[in-house]
Amino acid sequence: MPELKDAPASALPDLLVNPPWQREPKSKEPIVLKGLKAPKEPTVVTWAPGQREEWLTAPYEKRGWERLPDDTDWEQVADDFATERVRAEPLRRLHTLATNLFTQAPLELGATLLADERYWDVLTGYPMSYGVRAAVARHEMAAYPMALYEAKNVRVFAALEPFLDADVAQVMIKHWGVYPNDDQATSWFETHGPAAARLTVPDALRKPGPKRTRAEEALRLVAERHGHDAVVEAARHYGEEAVAAIAALKTDPLDLYPDPLPPVPPGFAPERLPRILLRGREFALPADVTRHVITMVSISTPSEPYPALAQLIEACDPASLAAFAWALYQADDSAKWASPGVQWALINLADDEVADLLAPSVARWSKAYVWDRGGTSALEVFSRLGTDSALRHLHRLALKAEDAKRMRPWAAGALKRIARDRGMTPEQLADRLVPDLGLDTEGTMTLDYGHRRFVVGFDEQLTPYVTDEDGKRRKTLPKPGVKDDPTSAPAAYKRFGDLKKEVRTTAAEQVKRLEQAMVSGRDWTAGEFRSLFAGHPLLRHIVGRLVWSAEADGSVTTFRIAEDRAFVDVRGAGFTLPESARVALPHVLRLDGEEADAWRRLFADHEILQPFPQLERAVHALTDEERETGNLTRFDRLTVHFGRVIGMTGRGWELGEKETGGFRRQIGLVTPDERYLEVQIDPGIRVISPYDYPDQEITRVGLFTGRYPGARLSIGALDPVAASEILADLAHLTENAVPPE
Repeated sequence: MPELKDAPASALPDLLVNPPWQREPKSKEPIVLKGLKAPKEPTVVTWAPGQREEWLTAPYEKRGWERLPDDTDWEQVADDFATERVRAEPLRRLHTLATNLFTQAPLELGATLLADERYWDVLTGYPMSYGVRAAVARHEMAAYPMALYEAKNVRVFAALEPFLDADVAQVMIKHWGVYPNDDQATSWFETHGPAAARLTVPDALRKPGPKRTRAEEALRLVAERHGHDAVVEAARHYGEEAVAAIAALKTDPLDLYPDPLPPVPPGFAPERLPRILLRGREFALPADVTRHVITMVSISTPSEPYPALAQLIEACDPASLAAFAWALYQADDSAKWASPGVQWALINLADDEVADLLAPSVARWSKAYVWDRGGTSALEVFSRLGTDSALRHLHRLALKAEDAKRMRPWAAGALKRIARDRGMTPEQLADRLVPDLGLDTEGTMTLDYGHRRFVVGFDEQLTPYVTDEDGKRRKTLPKPGVKDDPTSAPAAYKRFGDLKKEVRTTAAEQVKRLEQAMVSGRDWTAGEFRSLFAGHPLLRHIVGRLVWSAEADGSVTTFRIAEDRAFVDVRGAGFTLPESARVALPHVLRLDGEEADAWRRLFADHEILQPFPQLERAVHALTDEERETGNLTRFDRLTVHFGRVIGMTGRGWELGEKETGGFRRQIGLVTPDERYLEVQIDPGIRVISPYDYPDQEITRVGLFTGRYPGARLSIGALDPVAASEILADLAHLTENAVPPE
């Protein structure tokens, strides 16, 4: 490979060549101007788009408060407040009456109550803050005094966001960055921008201290949103000296870097890292520019990157940036899973190849490692990348990560958010992430050895087979010989080995997903079924060994996919799948008895082995007594080994929360309809030392509306399929159990 040429400075963004720390330093001494005061001007009201409408409905839509009838006697309600008769009402009722008076009654009646200081203490603060915001949305300035009172006395000041004046500015500066109101302060400065900056300048030029620091940080936010010049111009009200002083402040985000800068770790030396190429891949960043990039990365965090890095991404080749990020990760020596800057690099620069390299490590991280090193943030690498390959890694982490306590649920949550953003359920997203592994539409792959080629295919059991150019079938791919191409042949041979592993992994995952789909009763449109299953080069080998059902126009037809990929019914007749059909994978309990027998005979005659028990699935049922009483007591007082209990996690169950002494005294299962089946055990499992109490007695099996504290339900509320599957699991749990004495 020819040596890469250094890019000329003229071809690079100036910030990468000449970052701010290379320039003439500004004075480090803070400039103090005494006697500046924000102007006392009339209050201005500014609304963000849609904000006013949202605030008007929030008490009812977000808090679920009662909206009073239109024919309410508002004069009487107002009089009840004026005479204080309303104080005899429960507090929630008083809040409801006040909120409706603010939002529904004639304006003058609501304004009268807003001005009545006797009620400010009971009509402000949570949960009435929603009512105050609704009052602001309708009455604006008439509600301002109460909103200001709420901010100063109850320290809840979301209702002040539309208002702009010197008093509000003081509240926002005081609470900048202070939990729990820091978000509201940030929103206020974002809403009012340079106008808010003008009221903040005096505190940004006062003597050094916490208030000045908060004011400076607020001005930086405005500068980030509106530009440094807008903040400088905001100071003009106070004279040219103030303009010069604000211009000297580090309000430009580019000037916000540590002084002194952190040293570059030895492992990050440019000569040890892959070169970053410009787009077009003809030139590379010179070593000195790369050193600046490393510094920018080192002073960044995932949430606050150094701004010039955006120009790096725009100017440079994505693949080389990804390789650079991976090299930084490998050289990183951090107490976390990666230092903050390297986390930023991976999250923003990684590609599918880097995700492929990172995923196996993340999957192996222990619970302790994830906790100690903040490992869950690594999931952002896959979420941000968002490609099918990256999301497949995320899906596997949700299922199989070593850390089941945090990594698995966090990965599942990330997938849920991504699916929601794409207008899907997590299951629908997972359907679309099944890899084709590079197989063509015929489900085969051609491997090139140079002077000879081989075609790899799969039989119905997903066992690979190889045919040569003469059509002769081989048991396996031959090793490369001396006459084969020294580059392509070894690569093809390795690809064959990788393919076999990938097929095994993918097939196992998809078989489990399909079985879950059968149990939960999922269905698909006809188009989805054709593209996601019947037409998938790998999945069609699995789905062809199952019985499917199609419901259209009130009738249900069962069918399978024949060897020639045609749809046929149980009699072998061709079946045309209606476009309006909903296709499902029926549980044997949802099949007619005679129809199920006919399918069993057909599969036996054709020697079709199902990927999981469908037609031959064992079925269980609640007894009449269990359905009538609602109690499932047949497993009570049976004693099982703790290993059986923990083994239930492999069947989709979960251990209960840790209780006093480190015991877990329940295992539970979320049913397809989002109910919760819980099995209580005694004395409970101490996961850190389970052999202390190897024998566990089942004390109760119950169905609830949800996890604790869900309401108890009758066990008879389970549908037959859910009941059968749960009883099968419990039968497995109690196999060889010791009965009560």
